[in-house]
Amino acid sequence: MEPVLLSFTVRNFRSFADEVELSLASAALKTTVPRKGQTWIDATERVAAVYGPNAAGKTTLLDAMYALSTAVRTPGDRSIYQPSHSRHSDKPTTDYEVEFVAEEVLFRYSVSVASWGIARETLTSYPKSAPRVLFMREQDSPDAEMTFVKGKSLTGPTAEVKRITTGKMLFLATAHRYGHSALAPIARALVAGIGIEHISFRERHDEEVLKRVMMEMIAGSETQIDLVKALVKSADLGVERIEVREEKIPAKVQERVRRIMQALTDGDEGMPDDAVPQLRDAIVFVHRAEGGEEFELSVKQQSAGTIVWLTTAWHALDALRRGAVLLVDELDASLHPELVRYIVELFLNPQLNSRGAQLIFTTHDVSLLGNAPTRLLEPRNVWFVGKNDCGVAELYSLDDFDNRKGNNSERRYMAGQFGAVPDIDDSLLVTFIAEQDGSRK
Repeated sequence: MEPVLLSFTVRNFRSFADEVELSLASAALKTTVPRKGQTWIDATERVAAVYGPNAAGKTTLLDAMYALSTAVRTPGDRSIYQPSHSRHSDKPTTDYEVEFVAEEVLFRYSVSVASWGIARETLTSYPKSAPRVLFMREQDSPDAEMTFVKGKSLTGPTAEVKRITTGKMLFLATAHRYGHSALAPIARALVAGIGIEHISFRERHDEEVLKRVMMEMIAGSETQIDLVKALVKSADLGVERIEVREEKIPAKVQERVRRIMQALTDGDEGMPDDAVPQLRDAIVFVHRAEGGEEFELSVKQQSAGTIVWLTTAWHALDALRRGAVLLVDELDASLHPELVRYIVELFLNPQLNSRGAQLIFTTHDVSLLGNAPTRLLEPRNVWFVGKNDCGVAELYSLDDFDNRKGNNSERRYMAGQFGAVPDIDDSLLVTFIAEQDGSRK
């Protein structure tokens, strides 16, 4: 069985000064094991859509999830410590807790990070109903000695891993890198099995995602290339097919691409920027004109919508293939609502999503909340991020509200019944315009 994410909790991370929890556990899950006859996939949700006004904290939630995953992948990574600047928060540490399932066992992983390093880290398993602490480490200050407790059921070279773990490193990250026989598979469930992949289209993120897709196309099999062709064809983008011209790629670049794709889960290598133009030149989009003749366009000549669809759909299908967790910031950016709906439907379809992949995304596409033609998202799939009077971000679910059958959540949200909408005050703008008009008279 593929790993499954149950919940993610964070406190004192940027705008989230207080503790917030994103839960993907179904309402029927009341214990540490699914009900008889159910699997963990049955007991969890496949999709979580996060709504809210601009600058409320939607992206911050995804960033926090990715920060923890990155810290487990890369020992010593400091993006895990990003405390809130709110006066409302007097918490000295940034705290994380993630619940996930690997090899049919529930795990709870908790981390507290201070400015100087790791203050607390605990990994607990629930092989049945009773918890088993696999390890716990604590440290009060950078000068204090690390206290480490090894669980009775934990096997493997724990002492060796402890010896090379510094105060700035997660013990689980070091165990992952070391190849600890018992802990490395659990760590891989977080960084490769659950495989949290965060894609965003702000700033240079689109370039990075496109670079990854290009590398996978060049290093991949004919099946992967055929998959890309099907993606662009299915979206009615005017593209007949995509071709990879390997003869345009120097042999050393091809070899580098293949090495990177093999090492990608460890985050050890990256493609140098000077090789990207060679990758771009090797990928050709073939279009068909009105008369039937074909013509070629480069990656640079494609529309933003085509590139966004290609990168988003590629990662969605990769997540479905691996049973991974996919984080997408602004899923609706440059995509038609029907294409956004199609991506979500892929994850909700049990026949297409047999491995239990999960999609967590932020969006402003309120049409996903409507009932026409049918309701796509249930209340437990919908989350809101808003800020309170102190400017602190809050996370809550549509499932917390009265949701009677037949209610139109799209209309209710736009009417402000759930909060998490912009509070637009145009009084200053009106005054400014009036003053400008008066000065012209």
